Amino acid sequence: MAPQTSRTIVFMGDRQTTQQTTSREPLPSLAQVSRRLVLQAGVAGAGAFLLSARLVPLEALAATNGTASSEAAITPWLRIAADNSVALIASQSEMGQGTSTTLAATLADELDLDLDHVKIEFSPFADAYRDPVYKWMFTGNSQSISSYYEIMRHMGAASREMLLTAAAARLGVPVASLSTKGAIIHHAGSGRTVAFGDVASEAAKLPIPEKPHVKGKSTLVGRAIPRWDVPLKVDGSAVFGIDVKVPNMLLAAVRCAPRYGATLSKYDAAAIKTKPGVVAVVEIPNGLAVVADTYWHARRALDNAELTWSDEGSTLTNAIDNLPAAYAAKLDSGPFFAHKKIGDAASALGAAPRKLDALYQVPFQAHATMEPMNCTAHVTADSCEIWAPAQGMELSQYVASQVTGLPVESITIHRTFLGGGFGRRLLADFIKQAVIVAKAVPQPVKVIWSREEDFGHDAYRPAMLHHISAGLDEGGALLALSHRVVSPSYLLYLFPRGVFPQLKDWSDPAAPPEQFDEMAVEGLIEPPYAIPNMLVEQHRLEIDVPTSAWRTTGHGPNNFVLESFIDELADMAKMDPLAYRREMLASNPRALKLLDLVAAKAHWGTKLPDNSGRGIALASAFGGLVAEVVEVSVIRNRIKVHKVVAAVDCGKTLDPGIAAANISGGVVWGLSGLQTAVTFDNGRAVQANFDSFTPIHLWETPEIEVHFLDSGEKLGGTGELGPVPLHAAFCNAVFAATGRRIRTLPLSTAGFSLA
Repeated sequence: MAPQTSRTIVFMGDRQTTQQTTSREPLPSLAQVSRRLVLQAGVAGAGAFLLSARLVPLEALAATNGTASSEAAITPWLRIAADNSVALIASQSEMGQGTSTTLAATLADELDLDLDHVKIEFSPFADAYRDPVYKWMFTGNSQSISSYYEIMRHMGAASREMLLTAAAARLGVPVASLSTKGAIIHHAGSGRTVAFGDVASEAAKLPIPEKPHVKGKSTLVGRAIPRWDVPLKVDGSAVFGIDVKVPNMLLAAVRCAPRYGATLSKYDAAAIKTKPGVVAVVEIPNGLAVVADTYWHARRALDNAELTWSDEGSTLTNAIDNLPAAYAAKLDSGPFFAHKKIGDAASALGAAPRKLDALYQVPFQAHATMEPMNCTAHVTADSCEIWAPAQGMELSQYVASQVTGLPVESITIHRTFLGGGFGRRLLADFIKQAVIVAKAVPQPVKVIWSREEDFGHDAYRPAMLHHISAGLDEGGALLALSHRVVSPSYLLYLFPRGVFPQLKDWSDPAAPPEQFDEMAVEGLIEPPYAIPNMLVEQHRLEIDVPTSAWRTTGHGPNNFVLESFIDELADMAKMDPLAYRREMLASNPRALKLLDLVAAKAHWGTKLPDNSGRGIALASAFGGLVAEVVEVSVIRNRIKVHKVVAAVDCGKTLDPGIAAANISGGVVWGLSGLQTAVTFDNGRAVQANFDSFTPIHLWETPEIEVHFLDSGEKLGGTGELGPVPLHAAFCNAVFAATGRRIRTLPLSTAGFSLA
């Protein structure tokens, strides 16, 4: 275990208390943390890397960010102009999670910069911005902080040393005699100063220090920093994809087959072109786009068009409304891939004196982003320019290259703010549509999906069926656990075959294997508990309905099953659910400490009114730990959520304000997911808008407390952590209040609803 940092941060509303005692572990060298990111930069001498405009060409930066060629790119994340203006480059997309603020603050901290005096811009696609673990450029999986925090620290420290070295040469003084503050370099002995901008071009030519001195004490990191994007969103100046305006831009509405497996067989292009404002009619994969001078002209023309779809459909979608019937055959017959084997689960189950067996099921879910899918594209003979709210920058780049036939270097993507991502914008289907349409017309075109198109052609979170069995000894201790999962793939749509040239074969860690999908068993194959005999198996179901990563990925639905079942085992053993978990965590002091924290803060064990209950759940996900306690009351099957208490250990809390907002927002999203689901009727998604897919309202949101416990372990994420244990904690609370166990979601399938 890593050296412990004893730190607890409580953030609730306007009350915040902090207690901290810190011990630091040695930081890795720059070569250790960033070598993968600068492979394209070239080598100067033994292990010394060049950080200059050659890493991210200034022409590319200018094309994407509107910068002048006089600016010096000290690193891929830092540009300084002669007028001393400083730009911090955000490699990660901003969709409300605040990552761009935290990483920029980390970089600025090492440069002694105040965030008020810098601007933050989104990066273009470049090799340097690829995630060092997954080797492709994306924002998701709560990966941004864990992947880039140390890189930002070292890049900031290296940049500062390079600037000081250049200033020392300019002033003719030792580097050690210089200090920095607010983009100004000071020489105390003579009182002279040099601005960053004065020496930026010289600094950019210097080799990177192999082991730069990283600050021992942070000024920005560790406290709540005002997010740079909030004022822009409040005053309306923030540019989301749907806000993009380009000179001579046309707009397009799209319609794809309403039933999965169907195709467009007939339409009258000439009749559509007679409608007001219509410029072009373009076929897109499995559908049609109408291009016009305004979106509403395009939309009305498309709505009034007579489109005929083939009646060919999916072999499975007709049965999806009855989830157990659709999946049950595979649950019994497989074939199954054995992900995790510990001991001999089958023999231990057979010999166990007490057994428990259960089926759990979770539904398809829509991403339901507030900003529907949209993209603006302009294609010429030798270039393709894209403006998009994208999470999957690299996938988008290569898909656009495939559609246009242009080299990747000729594709420029301008990244905007995202009005919600949740994994949906990792895919590039909406970008592909826009590029196809833009190829057909000589002007830039913005493609906007209707809300109905967005719901009907999502890449849904997979519906899953779980069969879980346990064997207990006479005292109720868990002897064996067997877990079978039937689920479509989360990953295949994120890694379409033949798109990524750097993936030479599918044994690459970033590529999904053919026979299984590890995301579908996340949280099951590495639970926080000690289980002496365990078997986790999966059947990856082939289905026509597109499925992909959805906030919490596989951790959320899997935790609902595992932590609900742990509660069932506690009840079978006639033990308190907290006490039962504590016994199973005897060899995991980190998780035990967090569980005890959330129980104490939630006043576990104190008496509640009649018809009320508390439920608890624990999750290990996204490199961190989270435990939640939900308090509910139930009157005539109407469930009122009174309070949610969360405790989080993500290694180190870099910004308690942003982290608390992440967890709180995740709790709200988790509560919404209790009552939302996507169902199908004859291959069509039934839920078409927010009238039938209803997240909870502000007035339904309970009191939420978030507590942080810093363990000093490797950094984890918070963006997707909050919803993971929510469903299990909630359903366990309902059981405590009513004695009724919920094994199927949404709540309506069990006769419950949120009050």
